Formats: sequence, C-alpha cells, structure tokens
Amino acid sequence: MVASNSTAKTPRSKKSAAKRGARLPAMPYVRTFLRVLTGSGRLNATVARQIPGLNWVPKNRHSNLKQVEEALEIMIATGGEACPLPLTPDVQAELFPEVMHTRTDRRLHRAKISTTRQLRREAREVDQQCRLRRNLLAQAELDLNFQSPETVCTWYTRWSDEFDAGELTSAFWRWQTRFASLKELEWLRLSGEPLYVVMYEIPFIVRETAEHIRAAERWLVPNKLKHHRGEA
Repeated sequence: MVASNSTAKTPRSKKSAAKRGARLPAMPYVRTFLRVLTGSGRLNATVARQIPGLNWVPKNRHSNLKQVEEALEIMIATGGEACPLPLTPDVQAELFPEVMHTRTDRRLHRAKISTTRQLRREAREVDQQCRLRRNLLAQAELDLNFQSPETVCTWYTRWSDEFDAGELTSAFWRWQTRFASLKELEWLRLSGEPLYVVMYEIPFIVRETAEHIRAAERWLVPNKLKHHRGEA
C-alpha cells in the first residue's frame, strides 16, 4: 500500500513542477528591465524609443523588435559585457557606463604597456648601436696605434668612411705627439683645422723628413718594437 501511494503522488508532483516552470517568464532580465524603465514588460515601438541609446526607427529593415529584445536579454544577463547586434555601443554606454569606462581603462593600460615595451625595445636597439659604434671606434684607434706618419693617410682613408673627421680627431692628435716630424702640425690643431686638411699636409712633411728620422719613427710603431726586441 505504501508503494502504491508513493507511485500515485509522483505524476502530481511532476505536473506541479511543470506548471511552476511554465509560469517562469521568457527573457526574465529584459522583462524586468522594461518594467522598471517603462512600466511595461513587453517591447514595442513606443517602449523601444524610450531605451537610452537605442534610437529605434519604426519599420527598421535591418532588425526587428524581437531581435532587439533577445540582444537586450544577453546584454543585461552578462552585466553589459556582451553587446550583440542589433544593439550598438551607444546602448551599452548608456545602460552600463561602468563597463565602458573599465574597457577604456583597460585599453589605455594595454596601450601604455605596449608603448613602454616599444620604447624599451628602441632604447635597447639604440644602446646596442652605440656600443657597436664605440667598439668600432676603439678598433679605429687601435689601428691608428700601428701607423707611422708614412701610413696614417691610408688609415684615415679607411676609417673616414665609417666616422666623420670629428670622431677621429682626438685620437689622431694623441697619436701625433709621438712623432717629432709631425710637431709642425701643432699650428693646425691650434687653429682648429679639420682633419682632412691635416692629412693633406702630412705627405709633404714625410717627403721633407730625413730618412734616418723616418726609419726611427717606424720603430715607434708597437709591432715594430716587439719585432726589434725579438731580434735582440
């Protein structure tokens, strides 16, 4: 008898649950929204014109009120995160301004991060180029150490394609003090003449320098000194 009573109650409970489910409104979010906004839970042309940002035009060829209603349901259910067509960002901005502000802040934050990364990349590239150029200039200065007055013009021709005269000038004048035959160039340094003018004068000085002085100055080049000590 107990089993029979239990079996008899089951259909009634299912039927009751089905009735409760049938009473649940379709699209509950938009129904509640429209009721609070206009007093009506149904969307029609008059109600649509009251929705902020919608700017509904009767007899719209691109969408109907049913599609607008379904899109509003999705937008409200997602707290404004979703904005499906035929709704526009204007509706989203009017109904959920905090979402738009948050997205704007996120977009600006992402743009700031992107800009910062780009600036860092560019700074690293500039720093790398500067280091490479400094290293190359150091090579030019090292090369200069192995030049004599007879070969320095060749050195200048080789490196002037990489550097302007101003970048090579200080290294040249330090090098020039080693050689007695080039002391007369001092007046060009004091007068601030460009390095190409100085180089123009050097071959004339070399030709006028006695051979024994030129030979002695060749031994001032570091590799020659090393060779000389080896021979000794």
